[in-house]
Amino acid sequence: MTHSDYTKNILNIKDQNIYFYENCLENRKDNNIEVKVFHGFLTYTPKCCDKCGVINQGNNDIINWGFDKNCLVKLPKVSNFNTILLLDKQRFFCKHCNKTFSAKTSLVDFHKQISNNTKLSVILDLMNKGSEKDISIRNNISTNSTNRILDDISNDTIVKNNGILPEIIGIDEFNATKDTISKMAFIIVDQDNKNIFDINNSRKSLDIEKYFKNYSKKQRDNVKFITMDLYKPYYSLMHSLFRNAILIPDRFHIVLQVRNALDKTRIKLCIKSNPYYNKLKKYWKLILKDKRDLDKDNKSYQKCFKKEMSKYDIVTYLLNTNEELYETYQIYQSILYSIDTKNKNIFLSIINGKNNKVSKYMKKALKTFKNMKSYILNAFDYEYSNGIVEGTNNLIKQIKHTACGYRKFKHLKARVMLIKGLYNPIKA
Repeated sequence: MTHSDYTKNILNIKDQNIYFYENCLENRKDNNIEVKVFHGFLTYTPKCCDKCGVINQGNNDIINWGFDKNCLVKLPKVSNFNTILLLDKQRFFCKHCNKTFSAKTSLVDFHKQISNNTKLSVILDLMNKGSEKDISIRNNISTNSTNRILDDISNDTIVKNNGILPEIIGIDEFNATKDTISKMAFIIVDQDNKNIFDINNSRKSLDIEKYFKNYSKKQRDNVKFITMDLYKPYYSLMHSLFRNAILIPDRFHIVLQVRNALDKTRIKLCIKSNPYYNKLKKYWKLILKDKRDLDKDNKSYQKCFKKEMSKYDIVTYLLNTNEELYETYQIYQSILYSIDTKNKNIFLSIINGKNNKVSKYMKKALKTFKNMKSYILNAFDYEYSNGIVEGTNNLIKQIKHTACGYRKFKHLKARVMLIKGLYNPIKA
């Protein structure tokens, strides 16, 4: 093997028409950063003229016409050093059309400086969590160049999922980007595969209906279960689109309703004139905790009470300071217990009973449960929940946080699809 072959193997260059000069490696400093510079040349015998298309049969058709000197090509790093190829490209002169053209290579696109290998490295980095700035530094290119590569990926129609609707889906919305319609994006999760099915840039009913009607009625009728939060407009819409599907509210959101109601009741009592203000403010976590998890035996010194008390004693004391707080707390704990034990009889007795002494916040939550009783009972009968959807939403928040936000919805969607492994442009 010649030194050119060894150098091409090191740089992972597949083009057989690229050759390297003797002593081709030079060490330079660019902005106090050491750079490995390789000097090579590109030459071959062209089959035809790029301008007029005449077939090259000898010196009477196309001849060599010097070189385009030092064409800069950015390569992937070698031993963690920034790497540049200075490529002298052969020029050719066509005697038929009297025009010149340059030699072309598969290493880099025409009129570009970033090699295809570097683009591949950027795409692989985009498939992992990390900011575009960090990816750009790692690949020795500008942030705008990384953004353009992501833009090319996001324009690909393969990013949009056009597969068969799964039998069990979870739906939710999340805060996406400024150019998102209605400011919230609509996410659909395949509960069987535990992965994203698709992300739509609008949560409006008309847009959701239009999206799902792209699928045949037969496919929509095959959907068996849909999990979602307690956003009521979704229920009538899903009923009209999926006639055979059982709609299941997420148990976490049921608990969240009464938890927020109890916390708002506590906050209402946290006024300076209340002698228990400091205690209600400090021990808010204990009030919201499941009473079955409160420690009754172990006591520790509590500064607010100036004596040793168990967590159970603290909660008991605080509840006895206000009747409305006490009654609201009892409802909260009963609903926690009914959901944990999947006892829908207890839940029905709570929402159907007289709850005059509870706070207005809890009354509102119980009214919501009463209006959606037929759906909420499905949460007791089936194991499905929106846990996978909420976990996916959390991942999207992390991606946005790492990037300090995204301006374009299509960029955010493409990045999520890449990280979740739903789209691989290298294989596509």
